[in-house]
Amino acid sequence: MGRRLFLFHTLTLIGAMAILLLVNGLVVHWVSNFYRHSTAPSDGAQQAQELLSDLDGSENDWRELDRKLNKLDYNLIVLRGEEVVFSTLDQIQDDLYRRVAQGTSWPENGALAMQNDNMVIIGRTLGEHTLIALPRPNVPPVLGRQRPQDEAMILSMFASGAVAIGAIMLFSLAFSRYQIRRIMRPVNALTDAARRVEAGDLSTPVAYQGQDEFTSVCTAFDQMQVHLLQEREKNALYEQARTDLVAGISHDLRTPLTSVKGYIKGLRDGVAQTPERQQQYLDIAYRKACDMDVLLQRLFYFSKLETGNLPLFPEQVDLGEFVTSFAAETRGELANRGGDIQVSVSQRPHPVRIDTEQMYRLLTNLTENALRYAQANPLLLTISVWREEGMEHLRFADNGSGVLPEQLPHLFEQFWRGDQARGRGRGEGSGLGLYIVKYIVEAHGGAIEAGNESGLVFDITLPVGEALPEHEPHSDC
Repeated sequence: MGRRLFLFHTLTLIGAMAILLLVNGLVVHWVSNFYRHSTAPSDGAQQAQELLSDLDGSENDWRELDRKLNKLDYNLIVLRGEEVVFSTLDQIQDDLYRRVAQGTSWPENGALAMQNDNMVIIGRTLGEHTLIALPRPNVPPVLGRQRPQDEAMILSMFASGAVAIGAIMLFSLAFSRYQIRRIMRPVNALTDAARRVEAGDLSTPVAYQGQDEFTSVCTAFDQMQVHLLQEREKNALYEQARTDLVAGISHDLRTPLTSVKGYIKGLRDGVAQTPERQQQYLDIAYRKACDMDVLLQRLFYFSKLETGNLPLFPEQVDLGEFVTSFAAETRGELANRGGDIQVSVSQRPHPVRIDTEQMYRLLTNLTENALRYAQANPLLLTISVWREEGMEHLRFADNGSGVLPEQLPHLFEQFWRGDQARGRGRGEGSGLGLYIVKYIVEAHGGAIEAGNESGLVFDITLPVGEALPEHEPHSDC
């Protein structure tokens, strides 16, 4: 659009100059030809010459002589030396006299005819007077009167130039109006689209199909609408998932709370009369209270993630030793639930800077995910640690059924559940466990990927920390 406008104005300027030059050239040529043909020799030139030749010195009635010359389309000027005694010349004839005849020596015997630009000028000397007869040109009046050729040419050039400028201005205004309409078309389309977006309509594209600079702007606006629509739909899904999460946790809290209340009421009412029975009631109530605490901690942890208020307290540890310690603590619980865990750590040290509490939560979430969805009997978890290309690698794998390939990219999304892929035999999850895992890994400057390899496999990479001094004790918390 900008290039087109620049080209138009440049061509308009060049065209205007060319038109002015052409029009003025034509006017000059036309005026010259017109005056040349208008001042052609008249049929009375010879008679006028004879009239002046036949004069003698006794005739001084210049007005009568001029009247006779008028019949022959001539006018008379009489001079005594340089003084004009009599003249009926108009402005055009006077201009011709001053350009051609003034100062000419005229004969005393007979009249001399002198031709200049197709005009025959006749003159003679009669005693102390000089008589000159000039033809009356047949030219139309210009602005109210006949004018000399030069004056008529200048006026004609001004008039033609004004007409040409007026025509150019009209053309320029018409084209500018056309261009303004073309420019305002996408602007109006964008304005209408912005109003639709303000009203909440994100599905209607910009109604513009031009091929100019505005096309990319309208395309970008459409892409923005698509992105906003996707974000709105995603946020709606998130809001629905949050509502489901709160509803689910509330439901999950109600069940153990009811159990706790029931067993405490049984103790208070004396239902459990023996010490063994009382201890059994207390153990069950304690486990149910622990289940409620896990649910509340998960909700509290999610709120920290959402507000960005999850602090990290990294410390220098050996990743291989940390994983080995986690496996030792988890092995007994896994055995009670029909599973086992194995650890494979390469020989070299594996120093990393991690928040041990958060990393322990990460491994716990991966373990709970495998217990809930792997559908393996018996369940075998394998954790491997090695260094490659300047990064520490941790692989967490199970021997379960894995997930469908098209569902792998969604594993780390908030509230996404892969129950349909991995079964519901162990109950439903909140859809937060793997999202929390990814958050923790990325908060440590690492990355995580999921894949299928004889089960579900998580590959975690972490930056290498400073080397630990030999035999340096470090926390197992």
